[in-house]
Amino acid sequence: MSLENKYFAELARRLRAAGITAGHPEKNRLTVLLNNQPVLSVSAGSDVFLLPAGSNQPEASELYHKVAQTADEVYAYVEAVQTAPLLHASGLSEKFHLLADFGGAVLAGRELENGWGYQFVTWIWDHDRTGVSHGHYYEEDFQGAKQDFAVRSGLISKAQLFSPEELTQLYRATDYLLDEGPEPEDGQLKALQTSRTKIEYTVPDLAERLEQSQGQEPQMNL
Repeated sequence: MSLENKYFAELARRLRAAGITAGHPEKNRLTVLLNNQPVLSVSAGSDVFLLPAGSNQPEASELYHKVAQTADEVYAYVEAVQTAPLLHASGLSEKFHLLADFGGAVLAGRELENGWGYQFVTWIWDHDRTGVSHGHYYEEDFQGAKQDFAVRSGLISKAQLFSPEELTQLYRATDYLLDEGPEPEDGQLKALQTSRTKIEYTVPDLAERLEQSQGQEPQMNL
């Protein structure tokens, strides 16, 4: 199966898992449906286009942003796995592709059987670089695997990274500051808006996390 077909198959699977309906790939395009109408088209290079049927639908515009983010993410890992060489290490029972190797750490990925998606792992080479150990496994979370590799390889310090939980609380703090705090200056407002956009992109399930953290707040007895 070609890279294009693998990309469309995985993208359609990810969209279905998110409750989004995709059509069958045609002419190097994958259509996305809304109310049984094609409203978006995704190219083999992950570009997303709004079709005429969706031009006047607010729901289609919202769908566009969700699909575009997923399309870019899926293309990045499908292309990486399908074009990378195999990882040669003793003791591996599955065929992993070598995505990165630096500082004694390895980032690898593989396509799961029967259309179950992709898996990513970071390992540490043993002393003679013939085997790997201490694997950290990530199901579909390519971004998380890359961050873990960056830390384990020494490319960045773990102290430079924020967890999804920390980013969620920071986002809530900006909500309070914008609603209840003093009016920020133009530079401060721009910085807050930029930070919020980055958090929204970095934490795809931000809305769910915000709702969960809201429900976990202690209730005051009056």
